[in-house]
Amino acid sequence: GTVNLRETTLDWAATAASVGGVFGALFTYDVVQRVAIRFGDHAHQRAVTGMARAINRATWFAGTRHRVEGKEHVQPGRAYIIVANHQSLLDISMASDFLELLEPRYVSKRELARGIPGVSFNLSRGGSACIDRKNPEQAITAIEDLGRRAQREGFSVVIFPEGTRSKTGAMRPFREAGLRALIRSAPGMEVLPVTSVGGSRLFRHNLKPITRNVELGFIVHPPVVPPDPTDAEAFTAFVHRLEATIASALPRRDSEGRAAEDER
Repeated sequence: GTVNLRETTLDWAATAASVGGVFGALFTYDVVQRVAIRFGDHAHQRAVTGMARAINRATWFAGTRHRVEGKEHVQPGRAYIIVANHQSLLDISMASDFLELLEPRYVSKRELARGIPGVSFNLSRGGSACIDRKNPEQAITAIEDLGRRAQREGFSVVIFPEGTRSKTGAMRPFREAGLRALIRSAPGMEVLPVTSVGGSRLFRHNLKPITRNVELGFIVHPPVVPPDPTDAEAFTAFVHRLEATIASALPRRDSEGRAAEDER
């Protein structure tokens, strides 16, 4: 009755404010990035961090809170292969904001590299790998190129080996090919496992409306040295350990695939 109507009205008001804030950030920083990139990569990355921070803050309008843990595991001046589960597009803004010193680039599907203000410019011009998921050969080549540049230039790379976002919170099995290509092309770089929590719940109705008062968690685990990627058995075992580490910080609702269920 009245309570539900009030809650629904608040949900839509929060959604309008948050989405408005996000689009404001995207359009503003689309322009800022285009100027900053003329002053080099570091200037551009600072603009990307600014955009990510503004996006994350826009979610505050919906009562969203951020919990960041484990940043002490990150060694300043080191570059990492950051492996994370994938719950929403905010995984990208959280990584660029909370791990700003690592200046992360991304392994991203090609579709995101066009048509989205701010985001597409960053992915297409900021040194990320934009892969065609229907063309494995192109994808592996782009990932290997990114790995070599990361090692040479000292920036970190974020990869989401599930390949797509989880709508239920439960992790999908990691795909090995992209991760193997990245590790093979950047020997000596450690893997930094990260657990992202809350995105599946925040967007469980997509944007119709978003869920209020959700906590978005970003948990950084200790870095690990990957095995030789040509040793198939050792590499598969390593990927399973990575999955287990990342899954270990998920709340039970997520691991059981119930993140999107209504609690009201």
